[in-house]
Amino acid sequence: MITKTLVLSLILFGSVGLANADYNDAMRYFEQQEYQQALQQFAEAARSGDADAQYMMGRLSAAGNGTTQNFVQAHKWYNLAAARGHRHAAEARDSLAERMTSSQIARAQQAARGWQPEEVPYSQTTPQSRSDIETVSDRERVAEIQRELNRLGYDAGPRDGVMGSRTHYAIRQYQADMGITQNGRASADLLNRLHQTEKEEVASSSDPQPAASSGIVLRDNFSDGDYRRNPSWTVLSGDFEVDQNGLRSIVETQQATDRESRGLSSDRPEDIGLAVLGMILEQRGNARQDEVPAPVEPAQIFVNAPIDNAFRMELDLASRQRPGSLALGLFQDNRPSGTGYRLVYSAGSQPGLSLIRLISGNAEIVARHDGRLDLEDGQLHSIVWNRDESGQMQVHVDGRRLLRVQDNGLRDPFQGFVLANHGGDYTLHRIRLEGRRL
Repeated sequence: MITKTLVLSLILFGSVGLANADYNDAMRYFEQQEYQQALQQFAEAARSGDADAQYMMGRLSAAGNGTTQNFVQAHKWYNLAAARGHRHAAEARDSLAERMTSSQIARAQQAARGWQPEEVPYSQTTPQSRSDIETVSDRERVAEIQRELNRLGYDAGPRDGVMGSRTHYAIRQYQADMGITQNGRASADLLNRLHQTEKEEVASSSDPQPAASSGIVLRDNFSDGDYRRNPSWTVLSGDFEVDQNGLRSIVETQQATDRESRGLSSDRPEDIGLAVLGMILEQRGNARQDEVPAPVEPAQIFVNAPIDNAFRMELDLASRQRPGSLALGLFQDNRPSGTGYRLVYSAGSQPGLSLIRLISGNAEIVARHDGRLDLEDGQLHSIVWNRDESGQMQVHVDGRRLLRVQDNGLRDPFQGFVLANHGGDYTLHRIRLEGRRL
């Protein structure tokens, strides 16, 4: 009996070790956009029952990265990951279901019910434990901290053992969520705590929660082929059309010297947008100082959706052109180009994502993701933006938290959603806004 229990334990823990190794290798490939190799490694871990790997299999299958796009397979993997407690899987599954037929959903559910984890041969079950915390080198410790932070949903960057700005910021985010000293150090004590931290513990301490009486205020997937009804969108400038993928806008980018673009008037909505983009250009440090976006007319569209100050926004977005910039968010006081929050995506630039607060034409960056964010792969990308009643906001892109900040600069309710294309080719496939309806 003892021997049988020992063998079973070796098989169990050996399987977990192999799954973790496959998952770590897969994440390195994924971060380098080597999707076929990532798919192979994730598949190994997913087949053994690793929920994180199953979630990533869902993402790859839904986007068609490294494989043929397959919503049925993606739904199956999301469903399996959700059943094992993955934090984002149920949300991703339900979002994907809105793009599937009832027949596809039924097939996916049947596939999930019939799925069984594969047993790992005993010859491959040598236990693989984490490195001894007190004896690992500094580089190994940083790499393990990066792995643990990414596991918990913090964006620590690639697991390369290099203590860069993304890793430092992710450590500080984790320390803030856990209520410990925010020193940003990759210490052995930090690693020990990370090993003991479960995803549910982080979720309960950091995720903004919607109001108890919240409901869906805005929902549109443009399946009716007309943005003018159900709900009714209004074009402020530029051109928009609905195709098989959603609401599309194309604005050709231009460049002008700083001398030519001076003297912009904040009385014009497009100039406010250019002022915001100018702030981002000044801070990202990868544009020539005498070159800024020329004052081309942006394409702007809005929809009324009165909602309280706390909200949850979900949208699926595709970007096809670089360079470019897209601003989207909520506005107040019946002025779509005025006061509100804007999430600004700068294609192929750094920072790739910025959160802007606009008040009476004055713009301030309240948070930014310093890493490069390239969405120009022809696929849809998920953006989830939460704001709770205390003013804490979080923005996730494809399941990764990129922004987290508390800002109480805007306390009044919002009137609606606005999208402004300042240069690029973008498609809004789906939007869902949830909160307390006014």
